[in-house]
Amino acid sequence: MTERAYTPEITTSFTVHDLLRRRAELQPDRIALNVDDGPTIGYGEWDRRSNAVARGLIDAGVRHGQVIGLVFDGLDWIDYAVAYMGVLKAGATATHLNQNVGADEIVRRMEFCSAVGLLHGEDVRPPAAFTGFTGTVTSMASQDTSDPQIGVDVTDISDILFTSGTTGPAKGSASPHGNLTYGRGPEGFHLFGDPEPLLTPMPLGTTASATTINFSIHTPSTLVICPIDAPERMAQLIEKFSIGSIMITPWLAMQLVHSGATERHDLSCVETIANASTALPPAIARRLLEAMPNARLNMSYAASEAVPASIGHTFDPAVPMATGRPLRGTELRIADEHGEEAPTGELGEIWLRSPAPKRYYFDNPELNAKVHADRWTRTGDLGRVDADGLLHFFDRRNVAIRTRGTLVSTIEVEAALYEHPAVRAAAVFGMPGADGDQEVTAAVALADPAALDELPGFLAGHLAPEQIPGRIHQVDVMPRSANGKVLKHVLRDRLTGRAG
Repeated sequence: MTERAYTPEITTSFTVHDLLRRRAELQPDRIALNVDDGPTIGYGEWDRRSNAVARGLIDAGVRHGQVIGLVFDGLDWIDYAVAYMGVLKAGATATHLNQNVGADEIVRRMEFCSAVGLLHGEDVRPPAAFTGFTGTVTSMASQDTSDPQIGVDVTDISDILFTSGTTGPAKGSASPHGNLTYGRGPEGFHLFGDPEPLLTPMPLGTTASATTINFSIHTPSTLVICPIDAPERMAQLIEKFSIGSIMITPWLAMQLVHSGATERHDLSCVETIANASTALPPAIARRLLEAMPNARLNMSYAASEAVPASIGHTFDPAVPMATGRPLRGTELRIADEHGEEAPTGELGEIWLRSPAPKRYYFDNPELNAKVHADRWTRTGDLGRVDADGLLHFFDRRNVAIRTRGTLVSTIEVEAALYEHPAVRAAAVFGMPGADGDQEVTAAVALADPAALDELPGFLAGHLAPEQIPGRIHQVDVMPRSANGKVLKHVLRDRLTGRAG
């Protein structure tokens, strides 16, 4: 691997809202968002309405660099998109929230980033404990829809994005405009003909929703948005609109294949499936491809702190657990305990680097010093690179289980559990065991409760002895974050009786 000194590089001249302005000039009538085959918004309307919100915020006293919270839920995507771009056009910074995290957590995050105001959906009641101003898109909008022309640089902070909180309290990171627009410009707006729409069932008020809005400004396709917990509706929309591509998380994929909706609808129009968020079990990947026989399944890996650096490839049944190779502008290092590059095939920490303006943890210099060095991001994830240059994601360092003198990947054990036809959801984690070891423990939701007794014998044919869970608990539902990731720390506490 070639080493070189790294200095910050500005690789784009556009802010996020610059691209919306340009898109509105070039394609004012093209539909940007179609919400569940109902409300739509075009780029011209989006631009004008967000100008009005920006002017309303400025009139309310919002100044450059101040933080505004966005609390939207359900399918209120159009007002969310207008509010988000309005905040950025006012020169402010957005942070994305939803009511699922609870009023206390909303207030904690708002206080953490010194937010001065909060824009919310018409059906959202802002937390009473928040002391800043609050308003809806309607109440905040000025009558003046002209662009306020506030000067914003690509190095200015566009967003404070919070992690999913799957392993503990959510952490906030500051993302500059140039991080989100890296490698993107108006040249991506055009595509000959009428591009096929793209389906994206994502939760509002999350890092994923912010990414979706930014993607909608750049992609030639209309984004069709549907609920995240309605697989039948997802399949209906795919069939009705002849959806060419879908953006999906593992939890959404599991709901889709287990619901039977793939058998009731023709999904052969899908050509690309993009999986993100976390590892997709190979058993689920195969079932998705059976339901969408003309599709390729693109797998990707990224750490929120390292975006836009990412790893990806097309799912290959011959190497089902492979994550991929570095994508354009991404450098990858598997680092040993000394920070040196680990030999091929050996386990180490995944480090990522790109020339884009970086994200840093907000107001946390100690953590930044620990995670970021020479523009590398130390992800805290473990992996290995094989002889063909493919990255194999192993696990989060703080989630992998130390037992019997070896390290067990919860990802690999969960993948084996999903091979059993009765397993609908699985989560694997460590519990205190003998002699300071951890015991491999699993929680499963089953289509047939009688299958619980079959699992140890079934896993013996798929895993090494030290990987087989010593205890397997049956649960009705898994506690999940807004984007569907299992909250393993909550599950562990429930099973040990420390929480309800």
